[in-house]
This record gives sequence, C-alpha cells and structure tokens, in this order.
Amino acid sequence: MSGARILAVCGLVAGVALGTQTDTTPSRQPIMVAGYQVLSGDFHVHAFVGDGGIPPWMLQRHAARVGLDVIAITNHNQTLAGRLGRSSAQRLGPLVLVGEEITGRDYHLIGIGIERPVDWHQSARSAIADVHAQGGVAIAAHPMHGFDGYDAVALADLDGVEAAHRDALSSAMALQFEEFYQRALARNREIAAIGSSDFHTSGPMGLCRTYLLVRERSEVGVIEAIRDGRTVGRCESSRLRGRPELVHLFEPYRDVLAPPDETLVQTLALLLVWVSLVALAIVGLRG
Repeated sequence: MSGARILAVCGLVAGVALGTQTDTTPSRQPIMVAGYQVLSGDFHVHAFVGDGGIPPWMLQRHAARVGLDVIAITNHNQTLAGRLGRSSAQRLGPLVLVGEEITGRDYHLIGIGIERPVDWHQSARSAIADVHAQGGVAIAAHPMHGFDGYDAVALADLDGVEAAHRDALSSAMALQFEEFYQRALARNREIAAIGSSDFHTSGPMGLCRTYLLVRERSEVGVIEAIRDGRTVGRCESSRLRGRPELVHLFEPYRDVLAPPDETLVQTLALLLVWVSLVALAIVGLRG
C-alpha cells in the first residue's frame, strides 16, 4: 500500500473515531401544535459518492446531531445515494427519504418520495408530472434567477418552494426568492414553504430547515404534510417564512425549535472524513 493511501486511510479512521467520541444527540421533547406533531426537516442534502462530502450511511446520525427529524438525500440526477442512505438508516433515528435534485437547463427541482431518477432533459412541467407519477412531491430548488424556469402550469403544479435557503441569506438574493415564492403562492395558495440547507460538506446541515405539522411520524406523514402545505421554513434563528396563519401557530415555539449549535470538533471530524475519502478516490484512480 502506498504512503498516500496509508495516510488517507489513517485520516479516515481518525475522522470517524473523533466524530464517534464527541457524538452527542440533543434531547428534545415532542411538540404538538393544533393536534399535529411538529417535525424538523432538511429536504436538500447531498451525499458522497456524488456531489456531497459525506457517505449516505453517515447522514442519519449527523441529522440527529443537528436536531433534525427527517432528511431527504437529493444528489443531482440520481437516486442511488438516497436509496443507500435509506437502506442503512436505523429505525429509531431521523427518517431518511429518497430524493433527487433534478438539474434541468433553467430549473433545479427537488423530488422527494421517488425511487427512479427523473429525466432532466425535459421541461419543469414534465419533470413535476414525473415526480407526481411516482407518488412524490416536487419542490422548486433555490429558485433565483437562472433556476426559475417554471411556466404558469408548472408553478401551479409545484408542491413546495425553497423559501428559506442559505443563498437567501444574502440580501441581494433574498428578493429573488421572495418574488418567486409570491408568484408560486398566487398560483397555489396551499404551496409548502420549504427551508433547505443545500448541504454538501459544510453549511451546515439544517442551517435552513422546514418545520412540518404531521399526522404521523413516517414518510407518508411527511409527504402528506408537504403536499397539503402544512410547513414553514427558517434559516438559523431568523424569522419564520410561510403563510401567516402557519407562522402564527409556530411563533410560540421559535426558541425551542432553534437548531442546536454544531461543535467545532464535529465540524473538523466531518471535514477530515471528507478529505480522506476524496484522497482515497484520487489515489485509487491513479492506481
């Protein structure tokens, strides 16, 4: 074994060991609002191998650490990472849903609750129809200029819009997100306001998240809540985004729902794992 490969393996082992030794899961009591259970979700998460930095089988534990109840693994134009993440998920941990970021020419669309990849060469309207045909929900991803290629029919057919996203933290981008959300809302008054971190390696996961009102803690319950628009989005500790009547319901719980701080040690452990995996991939290709 070459010296570079040995170094990469040692780095990977050290990163996993450091993350395991400092791993803590915040204790949270269930929250009930208007007869629904509140879940915290991040529906735009990427995994390695692909366009993320963490293997899919490690994401459930990371989601628990940052106070999430459900995530969707949504690599670009493939569902393999999501299916790997779901198959390795533990029953008592956060729910792991299969998804895809359908990367079209003038739109990016999150499909959740699907099994097969959706063709990205087609229009947004057709891609949404394909997601629905699989029983999933379709969410407009970071719909700023260049990613907002949705005609009137597509806007009406969307189940959700990323109204809270890390790019929207920029004042220059925030207006574009708000304009798109209002356009979609005009076509569908029940459209779900989604908060997503667009997590790859840093971010962190859950930086922006969705609060859902679910009838049951299951994939069916999550999909139903999004389809019925029982959600609000939020980035960090900023204001809640969504329909006023739903924001009003969540306001008394905003401090309880605030995401826990991720420790520096955990961040370094994840970074070490990611760098080691990339190094192993490069060494393997050269070998």
